Amino acid sequence: MTSQTPQGQTPPQVAKLATEQVRLERTALIGIFGSNAAPGALIRTNRGKFERVAVGDKVAGGIVAAISENSLVLAKRGKTTLMKLPQT
Repeated sequence: MTSQTPQGQTPPQVAKLATEQVRLERTALIGIFGSNAAPGALIRTNRGKFERVAVGDKVAGGIVAAISENSLVLAKRGKTTLMKLPQT
């Protein structure tokens, strides 16, 4: 197979597709990090953007109410949503 780009460079069309934002079905919890005293979480919004959040941060139209070792609670419009880490 031959390539039109120098070795180690990503072809422009591949780079464009790889960085394209897509609208996803919902916001998802990707990971939990930090300590029990200062937990943080990594989420992917429904617009495909990754964000690091902590308790009290605003994200996805709500506020992060709690972060545990495997879940995040998002308070939004008087309701809470429990977001769990994906199962492996």
